Amino acid sequence: MHEIDRLVAGIAPDAGPGTTPIARELLDEITSVPVPQPRPRRSWLAVPRPRSWAAMPVLATLAALLSFGVAQAPASAALDIELVGDHYVITVKDLLAEPEVYQRELRARGLDITLDVVPTSASLTGQIIVINDMDRLLSGKLVPAAGPITTIDAPGACERFAGCPIGVKVPVDFGKKAEITLGRRALPGERYKMPPGIALPGEPLHCVDYVNKSVTEISALLRERGVTPSYIANGKPSAPSAPGDWYVHNGVMSADGQALLVVGSEPSTRPAPPSRC
Repeated sequence: MHEIDRLVAGIAPDAGPGTTPIARELLDEITSVPVPQPRPRRSWLAVPRPRSWAAMPVLATLAALLSFGVAQAPASAALDIELVGDHYVITVKDLLAEPEVYQRELRARGLDITLDVVPTSASLTGQIIVINDMDRLLSGKLVPAAGPITTIDAPGACERFAGCPIGVKVPVDFGKKAEITLGRRALPGERYKMPPGIALPGEPLHCVDYVNKSVTEISALLRERGVTPSYIANGKPSAPSAPGDWYVHNGVMSADGQALLVVGSEPSTRPAPPSRC
């Protein structure tokens, strides 16, 4: 399974991006643009704000960590990994660290875990996707969603359909190969590597029934909301225009203010994603 398929499937397990061949081409198109270099480097511990789709905590704050009876990691660490009982409590301190820095700190605890911190929209900032057994997945077997690695939710009520995680708990004796993906707010000019559907809560067409509407209609709605659409059809590279009387089959946000629509000359026969209004 392609990596980005796994990411999107974790975000929206129902019908949507990541579940069809054309969606795979769409997501490959999104992620084919290189991330601007060099990236600024800074340490950063996010402070929770009021819970909403546009502003959710990405990381555990000191107060959240203290609620588990632990203290902060050394200032030089990219991760905060603390032993609490028979589990490690893990949060990210530096969202822009190089991937090998995360892996080195995890390996030092004997954990064969790959951590990817990827750019995404405000609505999915803080989203955590966990694959508990990569070897099983790569062998073609299904991996249960529930597993020994669990997310830590922010205290209180959560209004997000995918939950409000602030970190993960890993058993000290965890011996499998795992993968964790964390969404961080995209920097200016970055393409999303965790692309949200255009109708998810917090996105420009939330509660809009857009599937099988005309390119002209949906493009106009996006532009009214400050979003520039581009289009992909029949597996071809994205283009800045498409026939106005074609149908919109699917769509994701590809970057801040940019959407990528899957379009075709005939209506889609696949059911529209369930409404989350």
